Amino acid sequence: MTAVARSVRAEWLKFRSLPSNLVTASAAFALIIGLAAMLLSAQDGVGPVPAATATELLAGVAWAQFVLAVLAVVLICSEWASGTSRVTFLAVPNRWPVLAGKVFVVGAVGLVAGATGGGAAFALASATGIDLGAEPALVARLVAGAGLYLGTIAVLALGIGTIVRDLAGSILVVVVFLWVTPFAATVIPVPEVQELTLYLPTSAGLLLLAPDGASAELGPWGGYAVLLAWTAAALAGAVVALRARDV
Repeated sequence: MTAVARSVRAEWLKFRSLPSNLVTASAAFALIIGLAAMLLSAQDGVGPVPAATATELLAGVAWAQFVLAVLAVVLICSEWASGTSRVTFLAVPNRWPVLAGKVFVVGAVGLVAGATGGGAAFALASATGIDLGAEPALVARLVAGAGLYLGTIAVLALGIGTIVRDLAGSILVVVVFLWVTPFAATVIPVPEVQELTLYLPTSAGLLLLAPDGASAELGPWGGYAVLLAWTAAALAGAVVALRARDV
């Protein structure tokens, strides 16, 4: 068994051994399906209320990303806060396989939470009489996109947490970088700033969950490629930080 495979196994064991991790991951799933259920319940009643669209049913993904990003930060920063990093890196002196193991775990958890949450939201919509069969390609892209987006955001937050190292500081940086900055940029009435906003991680990544034709400049998969580039840069910085610092 390779060092990476051993690290993945060890990180998964650590993850599932702490009940709060499973609860947090379940909360992300619950947010997606819960907000979809609220939206669907608002469609009931008298009057010409329009049916929920496929993209609107996944509004909970925008909230679930907070949960998974914080979970990813805690998974890495708790190593230093608790002192277990000494044992972890004594067992894996090269260090980067530990990061690879955590990347696999948080990425897989985000992927499963997003994809199953999206699938459950659409199943609930079908059960309440909303016909999504006319857009099978869009529905398939949204279900896959929810998983890919949440998994990648979790990995990006993990990379930031590895670089910053401090738990509170990492959460602050993640929140400001991923959510406050895009919001602040949208209120600046400068065309160049508005264009650059599209290339921020969350703005670009959420194109995976946008209707067809929402962005002619990037498109869903172009937006995801931008998010992947940010994530790769964060992980590269994380590897450098791991190797350069004491445990």
